Amino acid sequence: METNALFYKIQKRTIWTEDYVNWSHNLLKTDVSSPSVNIISSFSFDENIFEVEVYFKRALNELVIEKPTLEICARAYIGHLANEIIKENNHSLTFDFAYMIYRIVASDLDYPNDLMEWYEISEMIDELRNGDIPLEFNENDVISRIKNEAGKYLIRD
Repeated sequence: METNALFYKIQKRTIWTEDYVNWSHNLLKTDVSSPSVNIISSFSFDENIFEVEVYFKRALNELVIEKPTLEICARAYIGHLANEIIKENNHSLTFDFAYMIYRIVASDLDYPNDLMEWYEISEMIDELRNGDIPLEFNENDVISRIKNEAGKYLIRD
């Protein structure tokens, strides 16, 4: 997981030990290292999160990383979710990731123009799941649109 996306999960209190460990592995893959990053990378996913957070704070100091704004973090987490969408083959999970992006767009970013497509996508998903009128699109059309939008986000990000 990328650092700014990790900060988003921290701010939203949805962080797990696994997220810190994956973050450290991502840094090491890109040849970014510090003593505390190395220690975090050796933890198992079921390690006590409070212990891992101590090393995370040390790693931030060692790497001179400062906490970014919520908008930067939210957009980074959208990028993380867009990556998950591109990799995902399960339609239900793809819909869940798209909804997660929509919630970030609505609640954390207040509907910026460049992300309004996610509002339209969430409406399409709602119509598919809850609607009782005939639609001009089907599940595969919506999945295609979600994957297309995720790809466009990753290109411009």
